[in-house]
Amino acid sequence: MPVVETLTLLGTGMIGGSIGLAARKNRAAARVIGYDCHPEVLQTAQEKGVFDYAEPVLSKAVSQADLVICCAPVHLISQILLEASSHCKAGAILSDVGSAKGDIAKTLEGKLPSHVEFIPGHPIAGSEKNGPLAATDNLFEGRLFISTPSLNAKASGMAKLEEFWKRLGARVAQLDPQEHDKIFALTSHLPHLIAYALAGLLDPNLAKFTGGGFRDTTRVAGSDPLLWTEIFRSNRGPLLESIKPFLKQLGAIEQAISQDNRTELMRLLTEANQCRQQIP
Repeated sequence: MPVVETLTLLGTGMIGGSIGLAARKNRAAARVIGYDCHPEVLQTAQEKGVFDYAEPVLSKAVSQADLVICCAPVHLISQILLEASSHCKAGAILSDVGSAKGDIAKTLEGKLPSHVEFIPGHPIAGSEKNGPLAATDNLFEGRLFISTPSLNAKASGMAKLEEFWKRLGARVAQLDPQEHDKIFALTSHLPHLIAYALAGLLDPNLAKFTGGGFRDTTRVAGSDPLLWTEIFRSNRGPLLESIKPFLKQLGAIEQAISQDNRTELMRLLTEANQCRQQIP
């Protein structure tokens, strides 16, 4: 039995496309409607089988939806949900997949109509690739989905959204929006920032000399620069705070090397190694 009758995806790129494919595969929704402001993206997603029906008009795309998930870039989510919400039916659940939640929560607080329920979310899944051709039907299997419920979120709506994501294979958890942004500034946004910074140091003439270490460390710098520009901006406060302890740690390693302090360098690297081993 489907979790929701009608699911509408606002954005059918890699994440939105993967939600659609997984929802259809696992019968999480009886019907999936796809909307995208880029006609060529919508066409490609339709050819891939991301949804049952394509709807190029936003108001029509959401009018019968039980669950609307906005899969647009983070800086566009608030605007799109505000526009879409007035066309949603009573009791519809609105959600998103943005990796920064504080700005969205602040922007939408008190502005959405009372007949809809807003439950922001963040699936911890993805890759450096983008677009519907990169979508897969198993992207969320074993991955974590985090909800950051708004004040008008109801227990029944929360249960339905969590059941939907569980049907896609995800594990579920809840966080406060500010706590979420502080955590993911360190565990996601800072690593991307470091990858971009390191990749930016490379002289193109030296690219042929890079090995696995450089490629692995900078892999996520292959992600869309526009997407990550807006993520960094959206979570700039927590991100700037996370840079401080990173620079302190880097400075400690630099000092140990400059002083040829083998004991201290070994201690720092061993502690880092032990922390890395804790990552599942």
